[in-house]
Amino acid sequence: MAAHDRTGRAVAIVGGAALAVWLLTRGKGTSVPGPGNNQNAARSAARVAVWVRADRIEVDGVAAELPIVSERARAAGAAEVRATGDAITGVVWNVLRALHGA
Repeated sequence: MAAHDRTGRAVAIVGGAALAVWLLTRGKGTSVPGPGNNQNAARSAARVAVWVRADRIEVDGVAAELPIVSERARAAGAAEVRATGDAITGVVWNVLRALHGA
């Protein structure tokens, strides 16, 4: 009976360890850079970062007005839009509409 208890415990430990390894290694962070990943790097480099804050809109860390934001996103071809917690929802929607129209 004691051997059976140890076997169950060992299976639970090994299964838990395997689950932890699987959960930690899945996702985007596990890819190894190689010759095929140059296209992804070029694509992400062409993307501008747009932050909508409570008092301003930033494009790649520089404060800008909405027409300039959409102009730079159009020139880059893509934009990654993020908003801080204190950003006004209406401003975020206006930025998104302007970028979708660009």
